[in-house]
Amino acid sequence: MFHECNTTRNLCVSLRLTSLPLVTLGGVSRREGNKMGLLSILRKLKSTPDQEVRILLLGLDNGGKTTLLKQLASEDISHITPTQGFNIKSVQSQGFKLNVWDIGGQRKIRPYWRNYFENTDVLIYVIDSADRKRFEETGQELAELLDEEKLSGVPVLIFANKQDLLTAAPASEIAEGLNLHTIRDRMWQIQSCSALTGEGIQEGMNWVCKSVNSKKK
Repeated sequence: MFHECNTTRNLCVSLRLTSLPLVTLGGVSRREGNKMGLLSILRKLKSTPDQEVRILLLGLDNGGKTTLLKQLASEDISHITPTQGFNIKSVQSQGFKLNVWDIGGQRKIRPYWRNYFENTDVLIYVIDSADRKRFEETGQELAELLDEEKLSGVPVLIFANKQDLLTAAPASEIAEGLNLHTIRDRMWQIQSCSALTGEGIQEGMNWVCKSVNSKKK
């Protein structure tokens, strides 16, 4: 049983993880299955039957985390609202289970991020590449995450999102601005992407698979 408080309305919600809806790839069309290449990605994760991979999806509000999560689950992305608490998607197929936790990025919610750090296999941090005014803020939040003891050594993938916008900064510029090349205590990767079009997401998830396999060896 998972217990979470909605900080906006001070309501507490209990969620039984076993009751979460699963997106089963075996029942989707070839076109949908190939859209994000999730089946091939999940196959690469296999080392033991029913292996579970816990992915934490963080970043500032309006960065595109929920849109990215819905792309991974091949869901409709035409109507996205700000995440006030958390979303979780579980994709199950042929003995694999990939659990992706999307936590709201509003300032009032960020102190609760640490409640989700335990047993994280990979951290995915999403940045709005077109919102240059918040680069300093997003850099500070990422630095604090990398200093967290419970996330020590956890591989981190930075998605430089919204590359479909003309004002988006390239991933190389963001990497330099965030001093990513100084990271020495874990595997890391920055990947240009557009959660809206799906471009770059599969490449990023391929890296996630490689990092999980490397970590488990």
